[in-house]
Amino acid sequence: MRKLWIQIAVALLFVAGVASADEPPMQSFTSIEGRFTIQFPGTPKQDTEPISLGEGGSSTLYQFWVELEDNNISYMVMYNDYPTDYANGSPEDVLAATRDGATKDKTVTGDVEISLNGAPGRAFTCKDKDWNYVVHQFLKGKRLYQLIVVSNADHPATLTEQFMNSFRIN
Repeated sequence: MRKLWIQIAVALLFVAGVASADEPPMQSFTSIEGRFTIQFPGTPKQDTEPISLGEGGSSTLYQFWVELEDNNISYMVMYNDYPTDYANGSPEDVLAATRDGATKDKTVTGDVEISLNGAPGRAFTCKDKDWNYVVHQFLKGKRLYQLIVVSNADHPATLTEQFMNSFRIN
């Protein structure tokens, strides 16, 4: 499933509920380097991945994730910093392009512009044959934050709203 996340993250770069009794309690997590705070349903694993942005650009993708229900539900925060000359255009155009890259070969079921403390963002949902995705993106300067919840139809993600609404850029 982690490979699927990385594919989703690279695609993003290119271009409500209540917890059930058997889910772990939400825990506050802060990334000093990432300059964000969020609540995860457990202690997140962390990794970095070098990525190619095309046209000679590159970046490092920082990933934080928790998997539940035998890897059928994943809560993830990712961020990367665009090179100065890469993310040209308005923030709305950059966010729309990353949404379009992420939803290629998927059915979009919702899409709205959002913001967080002045940082423009997008919230969208989509699905493919096996997975449902809830994505919030925020562009703060040249940094793209991506919050992603992935779940299959047999294991709905019940902590999505709490996870998404707890995100803060520090």
